[in-house]
Amino acid sequence: MPHYGQRHISDGANETKAEIYEAMAVINRSFEQIMTALYRLESKGVLAEDYTYSQEVPMREMAARINCYVLSKVTDRELDDRNHYGRMRASAEKRRKS
Repeated sequence: MPHYGQRHISDGANETKAEIYEAMAVINRSFEQIMTALYRLESKGVLAEDYTYSQEVPMREMAARINCYVLSKVTDRELDDRNHYGRMRASAEKRRKS
């Protein structure tokens, strides 16, 4: 939150970043909901225990693969942001000292 007299830097990147993290949360919750539903069906006798477990392993692997891929892209972006705003901060501090 900007302080009085400060400019707020907003080029839409923060909103996009929030959307990315929200999408990741949706994906992870969805995988969890699928597994919960499968185990519910198992508890009702609809699915065999070995079937549910055999589906959980590849499902968890897929979720981890998606997370790793997305996080690798997000990490690149976060590093770019850190470097960009670090340079901006250093420049502002230098101007204040002058």
